[in-house]
Amino acid sequence: MQNSWKSNHFVRASLFAGTGLLAMACATPGQAQTASSAPDQTQCQTVNADGTCADTTVANSAPTAAQGEAIIVTGSRLKQADITTQPTQTVTGTTLSNRGYTNIGQALTDLPTFGAPGNSAAGPQGSFGAGQTFVNMYDLGAQRTLALVNGNRFVSSGSSSIFGSVQGSPVDLGQIAPDLVDHIDVVSVGGAPIYGSDAIAGTVNVILKKDYQGLSVSGSYGLAEAGDAPDYNVSLLAGTNFDGGRGNVTVNVFYDHQTGLATSARATTDGSKIFNGTDPSGTYTYARFNGGLHYSVFTNTGMPMVEDYLPVTGGSAASAITNASGQALYFSQDGHLIPYNSGTALANGITEAGGDGFAIGDYGNLLANNQRIQGTLLTNYEFSDHLRFHGEFWIGRSKASNISDQPFYNTWLFAGAGDVNGNLILSSDNPFLSAADQQAIKSSLAAAGQPTDTFYLARANTDLATGAFTTTTDLYRGVAGLDGDFSVGSHNFTWEASVNYGRTDSTTDSREVVNQNYYNALDAVTDASGNIVCRPGYTNAAIATFSSNCAPLDIFGYKNESQAAIDYITAPARTKQVDTQLDIIADVKGDVVHLPGGDVQFVLGYEHRRESQSFDPGAFYLGELQSDGSYQQYGNSTHIAPVSGSYTTNEGFGELTIPLVSPDMNVSFIHSLQLHGAARYTDNSVAGGSWSYTGGATFSPIRDITFRGNYTQSFRSPSITELFAPTSGVFETANDPCDARYIDSGPNPTQRAANCAAAGLPADFQSNIVDYTAKGTSGGNPGLQNELAKSWTAGAVIAPRFLPGLQISSDYVSINITNEIASPGVTSLLNACYDSTNYPNAPACSTFTRDSTGQITNFEDSYANIALENFRALQSSLDYTLPLERLGLPESAGALKLSANWLHTYRHYYKVGSDDVTHVLNNLADPKDAVQGNIDWATKHFDWLWQGTYYGPTQVDPDAGAGTYEYPRISPYWMFNTSVGIKANEHFTLRLMVNNIFDKGIPAPYTSYSSNKYFDALMGRYFRINAKVTF
Repeated sequence: MQNSWKSNHFVRASLFAGTGLLAMACATPGQAQTASSAPDQTQCQTVNADGTCADTTVANSAPTAAQGEAIIVTGSRLKQADITTQPTQTVTGTTLSNRGYTNIGQALTDLPTFGAPGNSAAGPQGSFGAGQTFVNMYDLGAQRTLALVNGNRFVSSGSSSIFGSVQGSPVDLGQIAPDLVDHIDVVSVGGAPIYGSDAIAGTVNVILKKDYQGLSVSGSYGLAEAGDAPDYNVSLLAGTNFDGGRGNVTVNVFYDHQTGLATSARATTDGSKIFNGTDPSGTYTYARFNGGLHYSVFTNTGMPMVEDYLPVTGGSAASAITNASGQALYFSQDGHLIPYNSGTALANGITEAGGDGFAIGDYGNLLANNQRIQGTLLTNYEFSDHLRFHGEFWIGRSKASNISDQPFYNTWLFAGAGDVNGNLILSSDNPFLSAADQQAIKSSLAAAGQPTDTFYLARANTDLATGAFTTTTDLYRGVAGLDGDFSVGSHNFTWEASVNYGRTDSTTDSREVVNQNYYNALDAVTDASGNIVCRPGYTNAAIATFSSNCAPLDIFGYKNESQAAIDYITAPARTKQVDTQLDIIADVKGDVVHLPGGDVQFVLGYEHRRESQSFDPGAFYLGELQSDGSYQQYGNSTHIAPVSGSYTTNEGFGELTIPLVSPDMNVSFIHSLQLHGAARYTDNSVAGGSWSYTGGATFSPIRDITFRGNYTQSFRSPSITELFAPTSGVFETANDPCDARYIDSGPNPTQRAANCAAAGLPADFQSNIVDYTAKGTSGGNPGLQNELAKSWTAGAVIAPRFLPGLQISSDYVSINITNEIASPGVTSLLNACYDSTNYPNAPACSTFTRDSTGQITNFEDSYANIALENFRALQSSLDYTLPLERLGLPESAGALKLSANWLHTYRHYYKVGSDDVTHVLNNLADPKDAVQGNIDWATKHFDWLWQGTYYGPTQVDPDAGAGTYEYPRISPYWMFNTSVGIKANEHFTLRLMVNNIFDKGIPAPYTSYSSNKYFDALMGRYFRINAKVTF
């Protein structure tokens, strides 16, 4: 009965949306006369040498089309394009070529309006999705930016595991070949009523080349000045008309190979980089230290101990094996005990600046290895003057690798000795130890009053598990559609229907250590023949490793293990992800009323969409099934559960534009006035029904200036991950409010301190979870509701007639998101407990546990509609084309084009539950001011591009109080790129590109960085050469 009601409710809502829009149109009397359907305000897309426009379109709009011709207008399904009520940006195919972009996602990330992407080839890679590129408009989250291709949805390849990089269904723009792109439209906020869920921040629409004729082959090679990170690619684009021009087939094949880098490859990212550490002097909470962040409690060669604790704390030996002078010892690279040199000890007791400790900065991913091959076929055919077919067929494979990441650890910080991740318990007579080292260990044990037969070892196992993994993704996608046109009296109509199906299959492979076999191999003894072997009587793990024959493991030093031992202790780990999308759309559009200002146009349509995701963790990550139905992990990672789910939507939409005043009406002080509105009702099989709608207007008092504004209500439906992910173990750090570093913070520090004291925690308490992870659980929530957003924009476009070729626009953008889906995180749970006046009975107090020493031992974290986010900014752009013939130069001097985009953000913050507001604005990845400017000089045989990027001054932490950081402010950032192209003849073009031409580094003090927004600064000067042959 309920399903029947939902179906009927949807039908009624769809009819209401359609008839309501038609009623609005018909409420205005029809006119017999024919009037202009658009104002005459124009801008030059191509400028002739004499300064006239070679082609013209309505200002701030896409091109118009002849009757019946298909056209793609981003932000509207109407065929006419004189509707631009919200800010828009366009990245042209020429820009992609001139800058040498091999991934269109990077071209968007470079724009001021985009934040650091949810994932990209730069920086740390999302688990189970290496190399994928998810753009992030206004830094509101990649799951809130809708990406389309030719106005159609594109299947996601995101992981549905809770360990994926984005909890949504974003599109990997790296699957779209740059050479195939005609241009990319970016429209702010207003896309939800036109396209549906996910367009809260904006809509990215990639428009492909249509009706291409000819053959183009291009290839490029890039190399960093440091001599690394080479990249090479080749692209073939071919197209031809057939059947007398009634049809066209266009084919593109693209291959790209990028060699990656670990963070150890650059001084600004490696283990010696400066950082903000906890200040032992107490002058600042965090002070700037040279020498790099090093952990003194383990090394990647091993630190032996007399008891189950930490070898070194606060710069002094704690439980370490020591020499006669009391100096802590650790193993050298070749496996012999040597004195440990401490760096500058920090207040937390477990880290140092410099010294011999573990340099964690060396073990990260700066740039992923990435290979992509993509094939695309586009076709269209005109059966008659009134019936046409169009199709797209995609196939591709990408293979990307996260080069390096943190290893698995053996340390008291994570577990007790002998447990997974705890200190190792080893025999003092281990045959891999030299006689001298055996004696030193036994002497130290005896001096400490401990038994001398075993000792403990802390180690970061970078030689056993590198953190590397490889994701291989296969893409299959097809779009088939028909469109046509017809007339009823004086009214012209067009219709379109299409089916869009896409599927991505992703596998992620890595080599992981199996605990049982690991312990077997560590238990080494000498046999009767004097050979080092595994102790007899061992039992192999239930999961198959690369070798079933136990080989003894030399754990002392670095990379002293035999390959046989590595094969015995490691197993292949493979996960599988499948994403599918089926999207069926049909609409009819046309004019219903002739007004003096032009034709009232409408769209009515229906959309049916089905999305599904399935994640299979594979045998290793799933773990071994126990008798009680639980799973025991095979390795150091937690048990990861499979995730699968799907939902369907039935959606009805309508759109209407009403031209009230046109230029030829000669109305005083109103050159043109036009209204635009759209509405959509979405019935989601899981999240229920939701309306989205938008309304706006454009008004030109004179032909030189247009005012525009828009109000939109949009939504984002919960993703399959957020809905259906089963409970799994996770590891998180947190700012514990009872830690001495945070006890005086919060909305009411007195209340916080009192509650922490009531919990039995001292005022100088040091919480381990601040500095290293604790284990808890997280999962989905099938009761989630839609996120809701109310947004508005208001701005103006100036195109002065006295300066042809110039256009300036500026728009205020306001986005307010409520009911936002978030996983609160341990910090939020702890704050909600200890800042509560209802402690210890606040609900959050039951979501975590502490041990007898006050340390966090477990927590429960899941998705909920508990967050809000607010964004306010001024978005401006300038475009000016100047034919140099105007300055008295010959026509051969060409034209100069100037362009700039500027985002000035007034406000950007989010709030999770009862937490304090977290200000995103002014952190390193979100400067208050971001500007990109371009100078482009082009002649018939030569072109030169100069591009500059500016990020304003930022802060290490916008929410930090005075005295928290020794150097809280980060200086502004400038960076420049250039490109020179030479067209030798009509068939051959050669281009040289230099990114970061002045080798600009990341802004100081570079204690932290965004590997995406500042990628060129991290990479350093980079050269690329491109050759292109066209026939």
